[in-house]
Amino acid sequence: MKKLLQSLFLLLFLGSAALAQERTITGTVVSSEDNMPVPGVTVRLKDAKTGTSTGASGNFSLRVPAGSVTLEFTSIGFVTQTVTTAGNSVSVSLKLDAQTLSDVVVTTALGIKRSAASTSYSNQTVDNKTLTEGKVVNLATGLQSKVAGLQINLVNNGVNPSTRVVLRGNRSITGNNQALIVVDGVPVPNSVLSSLNPNDVAEVNVLKGANAASLYGSEGVNGVLIITTKKGSKGRTSVNFSSTTSLESVAYMPKMQDQFGAGYDLDTYVPYENTSWGPAFDGSMKVVGPTLENGAEWILPYSAIPNEKRNFWDTGTTFQNDLSFSGGDEKSTFYFSLQDVKIKGITPKDENRRTSVRFNADRKFGKLSAAVNMNYTIANPEMTASSVYNNLLNIPQNIPITQLQDWRNNQFAAPNGYFSGYFVNPYWEIDNNRRNTRDETVNGNVEFRYDFAPWLNATYRLGAFNNNSNYKQYYAKVSYTNAYDRPSANPGSVTDRSDNYRRLNSDLLLQANKTFGDFKLDLLVGNNVRSEYTKFVSQTANALVVPELYNISNRVGEATVASEFIEKRQVALFGEFNANYKDFLYLTLTGRQEWVSVLSKQNRSYFYPAAGLSFVFTKGIPALQNNNLLSFGKIFVSANKTANVNLSPYALQTPFNVGGGFPYGNLPGYTVGDRFANPNLQPEFVRAVEAGVQLGFFRDRLNLEAVYGISESEGQILPISTSYATGYSSAYVNAGLVRNKSLELSLRATPIRSSAVEWTVGLNFTHLDNEVVDLYQGLTEIPLGGYANSAYIYAVKGQPYPVLKTTAYQRDPAGRIVVNGTTGYPIRATGLLEQGQTNAPTNLGFNTSVSWKGFTLAGQLDYRTGNVFYNILGNTNNFTGLSYESAQYGRQPFVVPNSVIETSPGVYQPNTSVKTQDGGFDYWYGQYNNIQENYVTDASFLKLRELSLTYQLPAKWLAGQKVVKRASLGVVGRNLFTWLPKENIYTDPEFNFTDGNAVGISDYIAPPTRIYGFNLNVTF
Repeated sequence: MKKLLQSLFLLLFLGSAALAQERTITGTVVSSEDNMPVPGVTVRLKDAKTGTSTGASGNFSLRVPAGSVTLEFTSIGFVTQTVTTAGNSVSVSLKLDAQTLSDVVVTTALGIKRSAASTSYSNQTVDNKTLTEGKVVNLATGLQSKVAGLQINLVNNGVNPSTRVVLRGNRSITGNNQALIVVDGVPVPNSVLSSLNPNDVAEVNVLKGANAASLYGSEGVNGVLIITTKKGSKGRTSVNFSSTTSLESVAYMPKMQDQFGAGYDLDTYVPYENTSWGPAFDGSMKVVGPTLENGAEWILPYSAIPNEKRNFWDTGTTFQNDLSFSGGDEKSTFYFSLQDVKIKGITPKDENRRTSVRFNADRKFGKLSAAVNMNYTIANPEMTASSVYNNLLNIPQNIPITQLQDWRNNQFAAPNGYFSGYFVNPYWEIDNNRRNTRDETVNGNVEFRYDFAPWLNATYRLGAFNNNSNYKQYYAKVSYTNAYDRPSANPGSVTDRSDNYRRLNSDLLLQANKTFGDFKLDLLVGNNVRSEYTKFVSQTANALVVPELYNISNRVGEATVASEFIEKRQVALFGEFNANYKDFLYLTLTGRQEWVSVLSKQNRSYFYPAAGLSFVFTKGIPALQNNNLLSFGKIFVSANKTANVNLSPYALQTPFNVGGGFPYGNLPGYTVGDRFANPNLQPEFVRAVEAGVQLGFFRDRLNLEAVYGISESEGQILPISTSYATGYSSAYVNAGLVRNKSLELSLRATPIRSSAVEWTVGLNFTHLDNEVVDLYQGLTEIPLGGYANSAYIYAVKGQPYPVLKTTAYQRDPAGRIVVNGTTGYPIRATGLLEQGQTNAPTNLGFNTSVSWKGFTLAGQLDYRTGNVFYNILGNTNNFTGLSYESAQYGRQPFVVPNSVIETSPGVYQPNTSVKTQDGGFDYWYGQYNNIQENYVTDASFLKLRELSLTYQLPAKWLAGQKVVKRASLGVVGRNLFTWLPKENIYTDPEFNFTDGNAVGISDYIAPPTRIYGFNLNVTF
């Protein structure tokens, strides 16, 4: 006991002595610009991991050791300052961070860091704050309208949507036009955008043209998005948790009539009819659907139910939770994150659960440094496999569809009792026609760098991307016992499919840099090896024995089996030389020699060069140096030639295909392919030139960039028809030329920057001028995709690419509609006529942010115009009789507006008296619906893409505890408002039926939505 007491007294004495050696420093931090207090400044002992923050009045208090100490003051927007003091109080005046464009460092091709002043091409960087302001789940949507020249389309708004990412328009008629995606220095497929956690991304640097991406070879011909993920910080350990909850609701639906119900004409009500050409609603009680076998009848008021179709859609929810750890010391850093996203879509029972894990780390071992970046994502989208929207549009307005969810227990919702003679209950379809997917992606790289000398280093980077996707798709077996008109019975089916895509990328780089007087020279040489492997196996049972048992063995007859194996390789040698004269004149020369396996031996090797020049005239011209008005000015120009290998593996071979019933009945056999393997096929070659100017005013409070670019893609790889006398039906040839011209303007301004308020404004403008200059001899157009003989996307010689062609009205020279003088029906023109280009040539993005006393309000607008699109929903609504226009004349005959009658060849007179023979089904479906021009609308839109309000909790609220360092709360909205041309009463023109080149046609996609959410962010 005596020894224990002595030990306690000793510890108490040592503790008292330690306290006697500490003191408290108090102080105030103000802005040097207006002498106003600066809240939220981090104050700590230099090299220490903990500290304190200034309060709303700029005051702070910090316990420090006795004697002289060095304090470090840091805050966003201010220059970090250190103060050494032995006193008990200190006053600090922080200078605003006036970093100029010449000080900015950007990540360029192959992950190489360069001064922004030295680049001879346009690039634009989006940081994490800007990227995630809208709390997006898909990284691509966080980039929309934030970069000049970059157009991102969300193909649909499902729980696992595809995106289309294009820089400076389309170059290839039949090949890939999407930008290359590079993550931490390694090229990866575009699909990675849906599996990356946006909160893991430090920045995205967009290299807009082939000039900037020439080191990536043919893959970089469409520009590059270089994604750099987060790393740890030396001397700091940080834990961050964020949580966002979002609600999603239908924004608008097609405008529909609510006057008429089921039937074929105004005099005949048909209880089982899916179309609405019947009598006008009168509120009477009518039988709907069949009389069931037990004698039951569904009797309903014959009246339209407001918003019933809109109420069919659910309120979607998204729960997004992120946890990250980061830290490091003088030799190493690490970053670890975990994200869980749970999405419930607006389509009932559509869900997606995505979980991702990331680990990044680096370590220095003397002259050797090593780094690893790894990401694993698993997603489980479960969705209906059919067009529920199309089904919904085939339901008359008096049907209370939302009462039919329980199809197992509600006899009028069951397959036998559902009212329609042609369609199944959409709720039954949701439950019984589904695709459930398990998608796993592993993406990462390891990198080693060795510094032989301060001026010489070597880097080896090995990257891998592996995706395994497995899905089961099934359709329930269904038959009908009711003798009443029913949809066709279905024997049921189930498909199991497994896909694997694997990609390896190897880079070996040697870099040297030396200074010779006023010259700084940099030389990079390297080797790249890339291999890709694709495989799928699929088996389908087309007739089930036991209902609702979805197993391939549960079948009648043989299973349908398919498989595919594809492999391709690419090897390249490349080099880049940079010369810097006095930090104001920069020359860049690049060359790459590439070998690809998909071309024939004599053409698989090709070389392409690039050159660029950059002149910082505010440094090079003495009279402009240290100018407070024009703080930075640069002009640049670059030119390059790049190959574009838009060819699938084995396209230059003649493969054998399984022939149906060949040679005898069910005996297996193979037929030789009917496409000629052209051994002379070469890549498409793209020649590009761009020139621009960057200006920074008032110490970069106002920054402007203007860039003009021209590219020509010649020797397009085109499929053409051949004479059957050759033994083939088609062949690939090099022919044609596509020319792209682009003008890009980027503006970034900070009108107000003080200790209390900061207001920033950004503007991105793009105008594209795109033309198909030439095609193959004798060809004037090439079809790309769409609805045959009605609405199709084409590449047309002499026109922008692509254009929409549809069936159309015959018109007189004044543009008036020509009608039949007897029936009053419009006359359809011969063939398909051009309606306009489908890519928006003019894009404008505007963003702004205002910060005041811990509050930050940020918003973003997106405007696109100059293009058209085709609405399949309009066609469907005029088939079903739900269209608004079909009821505007009360289903009575009328005179077609702006119509004429051809009285003799070439002579027309206004039609003022000849009415349509019919004003109902025969006209709107039989005549009007055959002219698809009626559903072509202006595709312009103005969207409020993002709006967010965030509140950073004051430091004084967190004082007195050592757990929470920072915390913020916020609300966010996406696509809150969309302004459309009056003629577009259908859907969002951004939606498309494909993420390929045939853009400009909508599909049966779920309606557009608005998203509202709130979030919490805490740093420990």
